[in-house]
Amino acid sequence: MSLLAIDPASLSPAQARDGARAFALILAGQARSRTDISRALALRSTSTSAVVAELLASRLVIESAGAVSGRGRPASQLVANTRRIGASVLYVSSRSLAGALVDLSGHLVAERRLTVASDAGNIELSEALASLAGDLLASMPPGMSHAGTAVSLSGLIDLRQGRWRFASRWPRMRGLAIDAPLGTIAGPIVICRNLDAELRSRAAREVDGVPGGTLLLHWGWGIGLAYAEDGQPFAPSGSFGEIGHWRLAALEGRPCGCGQTGCLETGAALWSLLPALRRRWPELVEDEARLTRQLATLDLLALEEIETAARLLARSLANACRMLFPARIWVSGPFCGHPQLWARFVALVRAEGTMEGFALPELRQVEPGHRDEIHGAAGPLLSRAVEALLGARS
Repeated sequence: MSLLAIDPASLSPAQARDGARAFALILAGQARSRTDISRALALRSTSTSAVVAELLASRLVIESAGAVSGRGRPASQLVANTRRIGASVLYVSSRSLAGALVDLSGHLVAERRLTVASDAGNIELSEALASLAGDLLASMPPGMSHAGTAVSLSGLIDLRQGRWRFASRWPRMRGLAIDAPLGTIAGPIVICRNLDAELRSRAAREVDGVPGGTLLLHWGWGIGLAYAEDGQPFAPSGSFGEIGHWRLAALEGRPCGCGQTGCLETGAALWSLLPALRRRWPELVEDEARLTRQLATLDLLALEEIETAARLLARSLANACRMLFPARIWVSGPFCGHPQLWARFVALVRAEGTMEGFALPELRQVEPGHRDEIHGAAGPLLSRAVEALLGARS
């Protein structure tokens, strides 16, 4: 899957635009020769040769000799140099900070992980981010250019100020300036919400596109949502979708790591439910990927706390739908992998209904994992780097 979202119309001159279109075809495997490009883009052979020459000079494309067919010279093959540019992505994974170096095809060239104690503050998290960024940069293969580092964060983020305001996994961290530990190591730096990055990638993979509104709800260690219109995430400043910190009368008095009381997370997030779950199943872990497998066969609905959590979340989701009116809802997280709990949650959401004249949104669970988050975070950096390379060469 290509991570690039390049608008050829934004490039100048015309040869750069044709170069962007030709590179997209080669990267997708839809063009393997100059003839393929000429046919697909309706270009004259001389124009095609000039475009290919620029792609070869920029090293975005490699030309290799093809197999001999009959007499004469073997036909050359054009192949995308997917390791011409790479981007680093730093993200949260359970109680760890993780990093991945991604190439133009979305392959993970290198991965790193650092466990960070739950009582870590700004200094410890800054040091961990800087260490990961440096390790990823050092792991780049020869000939690869670095597009920058995308920092994909959970919790409360201020995109305008570039600050990580709050994360439930590290409650001592407050207002961490992301540029400070990273800007001189592996810039340029871009910051995004993890759910926005995940939603961007999932929407791009949909064969028929995703017209209308899409809401992505994560029900795991924390609870948050992202919203996209026609596949484009909406998060103007980063402070969006904090459904987990909606305050509910039914949870009044329960303290939350955000400093308030009565937040939805205090009755429905994994961090608040885990003590009750471990009283019955002491072996349960915090890591969401492993926990998904552990929970799948347990009798979760026998716990009153789980039924209460499902009801509270269903009501909150129904209220969010009355604000955003999505056409579809995708739900991720370890609780969704439990067949009976998922069926119960769907029934509760359906029972909430919708406003007269509006259809109930399509509701489906989506596979957990960080691959979509990594791809969605890296895509914009890689796209800008390719655009700059095409423009610079032209």
